[in-house]
Amino acid sequence: MKRRITATQDGRMTIEDAFQEFLYEKKAINRATQTIIDYERAYKHWIHFVNEHIRSNSAADLNTSYVTSFASDCLSRKMNPITLNHYLRHIRAFVYFCIDKGYAAPFKIRLVAEQQPVKRTFTNNEKRALIAQPKENDSFVDWRMWAVANWVLATGSRAGTVVSVQIRDLNFADSEITIRQTKTKKAMILPMSPALKKVLKVYVRKWRANAQDTDFLFPNVTNERLAANALSCSFAKFCRGRGVQNTSIHAMRHTFAKDYIKNMCWGCG
Repeated sequence: MKRRITATQDGRMTIEDAFQEFLYEKKAINRATQTIIDYERAYKHWIHFVNEHIRSNSAADLNTSYVTSFASDCLSRKMNPITLNHYLRHIRAFVYFCIDKGYAAPFKIRLVAEQQPVKRTFTNNEKRALIAQPKENDSFVDWRMWAVANWVLATGSRAGTVVSVQIRDLNFADSEITIRQTKTKKAMILPMSPALKKVLKVYVRKWRANAQDTDFLFPNVTNERLAANALSCSFAKFCRGRGVQNTSIHAMRHTFAKDYIKNMCWGCG
C-alpha cells in the first residue's frame, strides 16, 4: 500500500509552505516568468513522488533520500537524464533555500550522469530556405517568422528576448539594437548587421510602419506580446512550410554560435 503524506502536528514549516515562500521570494526579485513556471513544474513532479512514498511533509525532515529516491524512480521509468537534471536543478534551488532559511539540515544534491547529445544546427541549405524573403501576398505570420529567422541568425537571441523587442529598440541610423530583456536581466546594445538591417527595414515598412515606439516588433496577430512558446510553435510551422525538418528555434541560436566561431577562425588566418 502506498504511503500518503501526513500533516505535521508540531507547528514546523511544511514543505508546501516553504515552497510558497520560495516562490514569493523568487517573484519578489523579479525572476523570469518562465523560470517560475519551471520551478512549479519541477516541484509538481517531485512533490507527487514525495506524497506517494515519504511519510513526513515537514521541511525539517528533508534529507538526501527525498531527492535520490525521486531520481531513482524517474530513471527506472526511463526518464531522459537530461530532463531529470532539469528538474533536479530546480528542486535543488528550493531545497537549498530551505537549508539557507534553517528549515532543513544541510545536505548536498548531485545531478545524475548524462550523455550530452550533439546539438544539431541548421545547414547552409536550410538557412537559405528560411531567410528567403516571402512573397508579397504571404501572411503577416510568414513575414514575421522570416524576420525572426534572420534576427536569431544575426543576434543569437533567445525566444524570450525576441518576443520582448520593441520598435524603439531599433536604431537604423547607428545600425544598433537595444536588448532590454535578457536571462541575466542585463540590457545590452548589439550591432545591426547590414543584412539584418535590410530585412528589418522591409519588414517594418510592410507590417509595422504604423506601430508605436513601445509596440512589439514581433507581436501576435492582435498586436499583443507574443508568448515565447507560441513563437516556438510558429517557428516550427514556418520551417515545415519551407521544407526544413529542423524546427527548433533554439537550434538557431546554436547555428549563430557555430557560424560566429567559424567566422572568427577564418579571421585568425
